[in-house]
Amino acid sequence: MDWKKLCNEIIKHDVIAVFRHENPDCDAVGSQFGLVNWLRENFPDKKICAVGNDKCYQAEWPSSDSVDDATVKRSLAIILDTANTPRVDDQRFLTAEETIKIDHHPEVDKFGDQMYVNVKAAATCEILADFFRSCSQYKMSEKTADFLYRGLLTDTLNYSTSNTTAETLQAGAYLAGFGIDIPAIGRELFDKTEAEFRFSGYIRTHVKKAGEHLAYCTVSEQMMNEYAMTPSRTRSFVEELGHVNIYQVWCIFTEKHMDGKLLYDGSLRSKTSSINAIAEKYNGGGHKNACGVKNLTENDLIDILKLLQTAAE
Repeated sequence: MDWKKLCNEIIKHDVIAVFRHENPDCDAVGSQFGLVNWLRENFPDKKICAVGNDKCYQAEWPSSDSVDDATVKRSLAIILDTANTPRVDDQRFLTAEETIKIDHHPEVDKFGDQMYVNVKAAATCEILADFFRSCSQYKMSEKTADFLYRGLLTDTLNYSTSNTTAETLQAGAYLAGFGIDIPAIGRELFDKTEAEFRFSGYIRTHVKKAGEHLAYCTVSEQMMNEYAMTPSRTRSFVEELGHVNIYQVWCIFTEKHMDGKLLYDGSLRSKTSSINAIAEKYNGGGHKNACGVKNLTENDLIDILKLLQTAAE
């Protein structure tokens, strides 16, 4: 990666707007707020904005900034953790003076005037850790490291996923060196409330199978309301199914009504099977072993389960 070139672009612009994908996970917001904090600490005279409408409900995160159209138009837009343009949460990035993409997903759209994409990285937070480490002339704080560590930890499920590499662990060690409270971060990210604990029991007892190696659960709006769960938080419980040795692919789908239609959004996971190409056929995408889909009809749901069942065998 040509980090010197990226630094020069940052130095050139007085306004920098940082974007991430819709329905953000911890890597999306961790990389966003990590970069925003690093920029604000090192370039206090620049206007730095965190842009996005959707929220991440895993742990507490800062709020996005309210940014007018004129500010976006004169900004350098940096888009994080997003493989394709439709998934960017706030399409005004298309109006910016210049755009830079920083991502670790398999490339779908080659958008951006500059692209810094490393598909071997476990998280976009890992890429930014490498960037900050290379910029030793600038300040790196515990607060920035805390944001990045959260994204690194969640995208690797505590360093347990197949994309965890030596470089990933080196990034984690680098971030840990700034005095972050590792046990507290782990508790905040992975501990459950009592209501969530009970909901995990619901998920486990309502699992269905398609074939021998595909497990899935579909959660109705009524049930989410009963447990006071948001759709995004509900889909994060997909990890409840990930430690059953016979399940090779597992999913959670949440029900919603939109324009009078019953639709489904889903989180998909696999141990080794590549499933991101399947997700891309159904308004989604992501990593090889972890991705999402949205706005599925009932027929789409039937069809995608058949494809995932084949992938699981």
